[in-house]
Amino acid sequence: MYKLCNKPGQAIIAGLVLVIVFIIASSAFGQRIEARVTTTLESLPIDKKEKLADFADKVEHYINSNSNNRCNNEWQTDVFVDITIVPTDRSSGAEEKYSADFLIHNNYDQQFHDDRWTFAYQSGSTLSYNENIQDSFTSLVEFYLFMILGGEFDKWGTLAGTVYYEKARNIAEQSKFGLGRFQEGWDRRLDLVNFFLSDRHKPFREMVDYYYYGISFVKNDNEKTRKYIATAIKMLDKLLANDPDNDYAKKFISAHYIELVEVYRRARDKEPLRTLLVIDPEHETIYRELLAN
Repeated sequence: MYKLCNKPGQAIIAGLVLVIVFIIASSAFGQRIEARVTTTLESLPIDKKEKLADFADKVEHYINSNSNNRCNNEWQTDVFVDITIVPTDRSSGAEEKYSADFLIHNNYDQQFHDDRWTFAYQSGSTLSYNENIQDSFTSLVEFYLFMILGGEFDKWGTLAGTVYYEKARNIAEQSKFGLGRFQEGWDRRLDLVNFFLSDRHKPFREMVDYYYYGISFVKNDNEKTRKYIATAIKMLDKLLANDPDNDYAKKFISAHYIELVEVYRRARDKEPLRTLLVIDPEHETIYRELLAN
């Protein structure tokens, strides 16, 4: 994905070019998820802290070593994710059982948080990947990895993430009925992925495709960039007109407003900024400053 930069100002132009060059270069190689996993163990008793001391490393290795099993990446892109797991001990007897807060994001415009996760994990055991087996730990990790992949591939083609959302839905359907006492939260996860695959969410996903198609020209053809991004802004305007509380549209603007500012900073036609002025009042001052120049 071609990602731009920081805050308005002359210094941003140089930074913008550097970021674009870096991302174009990095997207030319690789076909894998690159995950960084962090665990917070403060709430655990001492014996469980010791047992989970290498837990983050194991989860990170599990994700990264199985990357090529998850996706057929025709665009040869790396997908970077950060994961934070905050476990709480729920063990009884000899069984090691935990509940956990789970946060996954791509450091950019996708984030999922889940606080209804319970799983069994025996310290010293090896995490293994098998898409046909439901597991209280790996099924949740795989579900959210596929949700992230769905969002990332939607950036590269019209509804191209559908196959990954469907993989996530398959996990949720099987886990809802197949994980027994570890089924908590799977009804909500199924609702989540069904929404992402719904006709209601389809206009947002189509907007994402227009936006990133425009950004793909940012290095060589500013007019094409502005043309397609202007369409994406109109689509965002329509989304918010129909649903003023559309959280996905709002978060998208919040994640990308700086890019939008840079795309239209030197444009003759700044009409898209007038639309943003209405749908993104949080950054009204920035848009007004550009429109005044």
